[in-house]
Amino acid sequence: MKRWRGRSAVLAALALAATGCGIPVTEQASSVPSHQVPFHLLSPTVPTSSTTTVPAAAYVAERIYLVNPSGVLIPAAREVAVPAPLSAVLDALLAGPSRAETAAGITSALPAAVKVLTLSIDASTATLNLNQAFGEISPASETQAVAQLVLTTTGQAGVSSVSFAIDGRPIAVPTANGASTKGPVTAASYSALLRTP
Repeated sequence: MKRWRGRSAVLAALALAATGCGIPVTEQASSVPSHQVPFHLLSPTVPTSSTTTVPAAAYVAERIYLVNPSGVLIPAAREVAVPAPLSAVLDALLAGPSRAETAAGITSALPAAVKVLTLSIDASTATLNLNQAFGEISPASETQAVAQLVLTTTGQAGVSSVSFAIDGRPIAVPTANGASTKGPVTAASYSALLRTP
């Protein structure tokens, strides 16, 4: 009997506390007048979109080589996304001159169909494995095309020479003095094309 009285006292105290807090105690659900509901619950706002901050891409100016109207190889700057790997720099070269450069008579000896299939660097020699379109460049433009690739590639840190292949087969390439070599070539092999004839 004492135990029941103790429980009744606790329940009565809880009911009294609940009433003191302004919480109605009923056995059935009932509506609460709007003037008793906190304002922020009457018109909750749900975000319609989430905003995430995407860091802006960083770019660095890299040098590629194009051909001016006199047939001289000239450097041109291209914005390449950091970390600017050699493959991205070569993609910028193969994209050719900009509209403004084309309007100024600047061209490329590399046809748009030429692609770098694979690229590897061993010590300081880069090997460019190109598609069949590279082998179809006319003899008149071949030396300039090779020079563009060599000068652009050796302009990257850690690369001092370039070897060429087509579909995985090593090929010989012409140098500026008219010789043809299967060995790696350097920027010095094409320095004559950087000066007006």
